[in-house]
Amino acid sequence: MRKLGILVSLIVLSAGLFAQESEAPKVVLFGGYSYLRSGNSANSSLGFLNNSSNHFNGWDGQATFNFAPHFGLTADFNGNYRTPVGFSALGFSAGTNQTMYNLLFGPTVSTNFGRFGVFGHALFGESLSRLSTGVSVPILGGISTNVSSSNSFAMAFGGGVDVGLTRHIAIRAAQLDYLRTQYSPTEALAFGLSTNSNSRQNSFRYSGGIVFNF
Repeated sequence: MRKLGILVSLIVLSAGLFAQESEAPKVVLFGGYSYLRSGNSANSSLGFLNNSSNHFNGWDGQATFNFAPHFGLTADFNGNYRTPVGFSALGFSAGTNQTMYNLLFGPTVSTNFGRFGVFGHALFGESLSRLSTGVSVPILGGISTNVSSSNSFAMAFGGGVDVGLTRHIAIRAAQLDYLRTQYSPTEALAFGLSTNSNSRQNSFRYSGGIVFNF
């Protein structure tokens, strides 16, 4: 967490030092792929890099309104999915599915260097995790039932780089975030987010996709 915090601080500091280069667009809309890696050890400052981490794939949607040349507010909504246990053969399938949604809001600092946009943010909000199990049968279709669901406080610190293609369209080459959730030890164990008794779960998130600037 300390190393990632230093990285974010450098991004924010760079945006402030070189603010005269070019102000950010008024509105920035982002949509794309999200990769979430949740660490099993919350005691380590970089627990989300643990090799036994769980992997989620999903999507991320983000909207930023810049109320000043280099400062704005961001709303981030992302969904992440994994199948801890699954079986499939001859059209029959059964297994468990886990989903995690995060709804986050917070300040963003940003600036542009020619075709490149650099930003850093601190986001806070809520995380919702759900574990379900189901079966699917050919022709008849599938059924599923909820096993467990819960919500917790969540926060994300990170930043990224956008590469401009045209005046209004860019590619988000990388957005890197440290994500912390605070599910209870029992909930974290049920959702596969942790294997210890700590009520803090550390995760790493990468996002990339397309950006629209207005």
